Amino acid sequence: MRSSTRRIAMRAAVVAAASAVALVGCSSAGDSGGGGGATTASGSAAASGYMVAAKDGPYLVGFSNSFAGNAFRTQMILEMQEYANGSDMVKDMIVTDANNSVDKQLSDINDLLTKNIDILLINAASETALNEAVQRAWEQGVIVVSFDNQVSSEHGIIVNTDQKEFGRIGGEWLAGKLKEGDKIFTLDGLAGSPVSDARLAGATEVLKAAGIEIVAGGATDWDQAKGQSVTSDLLAANPDVAGIYSQGGGPSLGAINAMQQRGDTIIPISGEGYNGFLKKWVELRDSIGFESIAPSNPPYLGAIALDFAIKALQGEDPGQSPAVELPVITQDNLDDNVRPDLPDAFFLPTRLSEETIKANYGQ
Repeated sequence: MRSSTRRIAMRAAVVAAASAVALVGCSSAGDSGGGGGATTASGSAAASGYMVAAKDGPYLVGFSNSFAGNAFRTQMILEMQEYANGSDMVKDMIVTDANNSVDKQLSDINDLLTKNIDILLINAASETALNEAVQRAWEQGVIVVSFDNQVSSEHGIIVNTDQKEFGRIGGEWLAGKLKEGDKIFTLDGLAGSPVSDARLAGATEVLKAAGIEIVAGGATDWDQAKGQSVTSDLLAANPDVAGIYSQGGGPSLGAINAMQQRGDTIIPISGEGYNGFLKKWVELRDSIGFESIAPSNPPYLGAIALDFAIKALQGEDPGQSPAVELPVITQDNLDDNVRPDLPDAFFLPTRLSEETIKANYGQ
């Protein structure tokens, strides 16, 4: 998504009420709505290391996105937009896209800080390289919340599902379908991404503990076409694997397509709440008894982060790393989550209204 200084616009009509985000509260920032200014955190806010002095809204929000190059990020922004449009505490939101460049993201954040934002949301290109910029924002009285790909700075709130647990759930399910000594390969996310690394680490721990051998792995950028290509190459090099650990629904669907093109038996593979994968799961469940599991990084995570930030500026302190539920789609609740009426590139579960879904994803 390109940078935007407009009042958040969507093809759907402006949502009249905020999406329900049931969360525990957050904490403080400056003294008057409309500008982060150069207010320095003080008192109990400064003592926390991440809180700032409380101020009245509505607030100007800056969102520094590391990149917007896949369907998940597009939906993530849409979920944030709907939440913001329905909140009387957001007066405007500026969205930037760093195109996966740390230098560009640093520049974007610096630019956002010159616009007197009250809230800085970050989906980071690096866990550590943005820390000085986060500290500078905090010193200016701007509440900082990173999510999905987080920053490690003590001066920001971190909102995320447990990505290592994400990997553990998929790895544990896969291990339960295999036996000691079986071989697998992994379909990873974006090379160098903290999210990808954490998911792989969680899966690897339980697979190795079960005596499963990981013979290879490949980065897919969580992309369906890349997942299909990587799977074809890895199956050609490792035809005796008994399963695949995939940390993304797009790559999982691509992997199944690759196996079907080769005429192979569909081996056990984990997934994620990617609608195309869920639809394929239903199809194969009904035809050959296929099973899977799909822990899901919810696309409304950015909306949760924004909700925490607003509450923080109103004086509620959630702690630096508030817990966020990790939804899991299983054989038992698959039919409650899949959307046969929507495109493959849609992520479940969602908090988008049906009006917004129809306007942006209607077929």
